[in-house]
Amino acid sequence: MKLKYKFKISIVLSLVLVFSLVFGTSFLQSEKNVEAAAAPKVFLMGGAIDDSNAEIYNALKAATGKTNPVVAIVCSAAADYATALDAYTNDITGHLSYKNLFTRYGFTPVFIPVAVDNYTTEAYKQSNIDLINSADVIFFNGGDQSRHVRSLLKDDGTPTPLFAAIQQRAATGAIISGTSAGTAVQSPKTYGEGVSYGYLYYNRLLSKKISDISLADSLYPDNGGYTTGFGFVNASIDTHFDARGRIGRILLAERDLGQKVGYGIDENTALYLNGTTGKVFGEHGVFIVDSTNATYGTAASFTVNNVKVSYLTTGDSYNTSTKSITSSKSLITTPYYSTIRDSSDIFSAYETTTTITRLVDTNVSYLYGDSYESGPKFTLKFIKDANTKGYYSNSKYTVSNVVLNVSY
Repeated sequence: MKLKYKFKISIVLSLVLVFSLVFGTSFLQSEKNVEAAAAPKVFLMGGAIDDSNAEIYNALKAATGKTNPVVAIVCSAAADYATALDAYTNDITGHLSYKNLFTRYGFTPVFIPVAVDNYTTEAYKQSNIDLINSADVIFFNGGDQSRHVRSLLKDDGTPTPLFAAIQQRAATGAIISGTSAGTAVQSPKTYGEGVSYGYLYYNRLLSKKISDISLADSLYPDNGGYTTGFGFVNASIDTHFDARGRIGRILLAERDLGQKVGYGIDENTALYLNGTTGKVFGEHGVFIVDSTNATYGTAASFTVNNVKVSYLTTGDSYNTSTKSITSSKSLITTPYYSTIRDSSDIFSAYETTTTITRLVDTNVSYLYGDSYESGPKFTLKFIKDANTKGYYSNSKYTVSNVVLNVSY
């Protein structure tokens, strides 16, 4: 019996060898590539990145391990091809073109000429696929993420040949990057439009077709919509995060889009995800919004209890597997502030940041943040528990595991 079993194994191995010789190494590597595709290297910028932010651009370059990495620039979030080409080619007051910006930091840029008004040809051209195959970084511009989706995915959500090439490069080591809409589109389902108060008030995101080329809710403009995303990051993603008070948006999005973790990336800030490690670069911070143990209410508008919120700044890292945070700052053992600071306009610029950093640097056990709008007025209660920690050095905070409840 044992000899017969070994004989069968040898036949199977011989067949595998024949397949690999006939079809190349792809047969043997397919399982490995699927695993790699599930967690590619992704460098997410939160929008409004200063051209002078060498910390971010140098970190992206360093992540490639190359002296002059090739960056394929995809400007398909633009309104049309002419606008996309202009963003790639021409400087404007206060900002370099993508071509000149990436050249400044030692990249070799190439332009991928796909847009919402030419994707039926450009997303199928071998010359564009060849450019993607040569790239070390594939960068998606800001604008409207639904245009990225329209330009690179078919109506049923399956990839065009150009996007299939992007997926293959991601699976074999290229870094996926983007800013603003080019970051938001990287989740399995991408959402946008509307504001935090509208998301909580209407309590549901509108499902949009890829062919709509819009995430707007035409009946309720303060609400938002969602569509198929690129799926390179298994989390909800929002950008321009606390500059635009988007904590309410991401809370609802996680529930409606079936995600347990969300990344809220601030302006002029970046999150680099490599394997199970996420590292923060830049001026402001990245919010980690964990709804794994959240309980949602059944009222007409949105309520939730037991969301965990963390806030990381430059030098901090996050383990996506263990959900642990490593801060580059000093643990706060003696709080600095002695006065309570609740917020009366929690969805205004950087109010969530101010509230949670004050919470970990004072002796109180909770702080409130109310919406400015009423009818209803939403209240966000930020709570310290035994797992909450705060860190501070050089004017930067790290906040770990603040509990968030939302009511009205």
